[in-house]
Amino acid sequence: MSKIRYIGVYAASFALFIVLEIGLFIVLRSGIFRREEKVLTLLLGLMILALLQFTLVSVIYTFLMLSKMWGAIQDGHTSVTVGKAIGYLFIPFFNLYWIFKAWGGFPAEYNRYIERYGLNVPKLGNAAFVAYPISILLGMIPLIIIVQPLVFIAVIWQICDAVTALKTAVDERRQPIASSDKFGLSVSTENSR
Repeated sequence: MSKIRYIGVYAASFALFIVLEIGLFIVLRSGIFRREEKVLTLLLGLMILALLQFTLVSVIYTFLMLSKMWGAIQDGHTSVTVGKAIGYLFIPFFNLYWIFKAWGGFPAEYNRYIERYGLNVPKLGNAAFVAYPISILLGMIPLIIIVQPLVFIAVIWQICDAVTALKTAVDERRQPIASSDKFGLSVSTENSR
């Protein structure tokens, strides 16, 4: 997973939202266009579009990250599937519990996966994965609205590193290893999980 691409797009969307909101707020507060209803309508429309584009990117990225992270560890032993991780978020009231299972439960499942297969990849900590659902639930508090995307950037960073490391470790285990037979001839064998 390209960490720069995923974080770059999300951060650019967030920056566009913040810059437009602050800029338009300053213009509206200055009173330059008080009598120009068309301009005020346009400015308010821009504020709404900035919010909508960031909301759309956030929703898409939430589902994309859930899909990537849970999809990377599906082996029949993991209790959460990609479908459950995303689908259960649409169940009213249950989603208040599930958001913590889908995000906060991932590091433990990931760590069990790498232990199960003896993969030499760093384990995940759960601080950012627990902080993210908390920031979503507290999203109505003005300061949290700014903090939540920053927490999500930290989560994206960790997901990209974890999924990439996992893919590399699994690919290395599948690479044929050259060994010598009893006559000194090179023999290629396939490693399995």
